[in-house]
Amino acid sequence: MRGIGVVAEDPDGVFLGSRSRARRGGVAEPSRSKEWLAGAGCATQAVRPMIFGAHESVAGGLHRAIALAGEDRCEVLQIFTKVSGQWREPALGAEKIAAFRAARAAWAGAGATLAHASYLINLCADDAAILERSREALFQELARCDALGIDFVVFHPGAHRGLGEEAGLDRIGESLAIVLSRGRGLRAQLCIENMAGQGSTLGDRLDHIAAMIERAGPEGARLGVCIDTQHAFAAGHDLRSEAGYARFFGDFDRLLGMDRLRCMHVNDSKAALGQRVDRHERIGDGEMGLAPFWRLANDARLARVPAVVELPPLSKERRGYAEEIARLRALRGAPEPAAAPPPADARPPTKRKPRAPRG
Repeated sequence: MRGIGVVAEDPDGVFLGSRSRARRGGVAEPSRSKEWLAGAGCATQAVRPMIFGAHESVAGGLHRAIALAGEDRCEVLQIFTKVSGQWREPALGAEKIAAFRAARAAWAGAGATLAHASYLINLCADDAAILERSREALFQELARCDALGIDFVVFHPGAHRGLGEEAGLDRIGESLAIVLSRGRGLRAQLCIENMAGQGSTLGDRLDHIAAMIERAGPEGARLGVCIDTQHAFAAGHDLRSEAGYARFFGDFDRLLGMDRLRCMHVNDSKAALGQRVDRHERIGDGEMGLAPFWRLANDARLARVPAVVELPPLSKERRGYAEEIARLRALRGAPEPAAAPPPADARPPTKRKPRAPRG
């Protein structure tokens, strides 16, 4: 197959493929992984596959999420360290920190751990009080995750709400520079998540994310990126086709560099392509089908990239996400699934309507 460095499993369980070369400094410099983009000439070496897990509940304590991850056979875990819809920042305390660290150390399937920051954070808010609160909340999340030993903090950059794209990107860059300068010495890494493009949210375009990093100044070198497949699809990136998949990651490599990709959210979509609606669906049951996830699972450039499913709260009949994770793992080294034809009534991508600046 052209356009993808396929990961194949050998008899010893080692997956074979090609890695993207490391990117050298500067937001806009490509990583020169042109062999992959051309679909030919890739050197082959032993690599490990993409690793899969889930966003688990912390009901009963943060450490309980690790027990759930074990039940679901997760290779990676994402949690909320606090109530996502509240500003309140409860103190963790030494006992809770120790319990989480001990549970993680004992976790047999331990891979990377992620935390998702509060949904209230808006790093380009036009209200000064909300902007300050957002910056403080993101810093506190970073500090909590560092204390817990969590690797990555994923966050939504924000919505400009009439301020305008350029002014919004400037403000996000400024906010990130402030948070990162306060967080020097902390090991947890901030990761900007791409967005579906609802309303005036920024980050549905990869050049938005590149601008945020660039406008954070020298501190921007410490930022990572988290790609959500559903958000990308809803924003108009058709990952179902080989050409669309190659185009998206080719643009990512050119604008950001593949080594900037620290983690992923792997979700199917209830929304049609380009509809700019953030609605997740179970893997293979939505508008995207299995093809994009097969490409991700077998893309050697994404070896060891932690990827989590984010689904609505479980029903009483379903105890966990083991089925979704097993479905993803089964794609590693498997034949390419047949592509489903697009629905006859598929609607064209929705164009974002410009909003007038507030007076």
